[in-house]
Amino acid sequence: MKKMIVLAAIFCFLVSISQTALAWKMTPELRKEINQKEENFRKNPNDPFVKYDLAVTYSYSNKILEAWDQLKKLPDMDPTFKTKALKYYINEVNNDPGNWKSRFRLAFAYYFNGKKEEAIQQFKYVLVSDPYNVWAYGYISLAYGEIGDIDQAIEWAKKGIEKDKLVAALHLLLSQGYYKKGDSWKGFLEATETVRLKALGY
Repeated sequence: MKKMIVLAAIFCFLVSISQTALAWKMTPELRKEINQKEENFRKNPNDPFVKYDLAVTYSYSNKILEAWDQLKKLPDMDPTFKTKALKYYINEVNNDPGNWKSRFRLAFAYYFNGKKEEAIQQFKYVLVSDPYNVWAYGYISLAYGEIGDIDQAIEWAKKGIEKDKLVAALHLLLSQGYYKKGDSWKGFLEATETVRLKALGY
């Protein structure tokens, strides 16, 4: 009887994990998109728009470090690029408002132009068409944290974790939020979870 209870508990746990682990996954379509963007970059390594396009694709592909590595090089390639990108992607979104990938690119353009509240709004628009986009929740949390609204930063990190508990970056954001609020215990627990998930490849 005890064995049956243990097996039932394990089964329930696995079901709950499977239900929360599918909010984000590397789909064949996304892998194909990354490959195409990387190939385009290999052919056009000096084009800042191509580099930016690849970087933002990485940003919603759990390749966050790769994304930032590409983005931080853009000012050296073209000091005026952030202004050009903002103008370009405003036009792109106006032409196709339902394209969440264009909105992601516009959000980052706003972010790098110092317009973080506008970036937040674009990421929220992404969630209208794709409510399970855990990366949008994460970048909203990040931007709120950077403008000093720590309560909102924590809230949006939690919302992302509700969609997928296995995304390490969301736990890291939540950890930082708790530390900034002075709750070192919760901050520590979330930091520990971040390390655990990173070790597992999440």
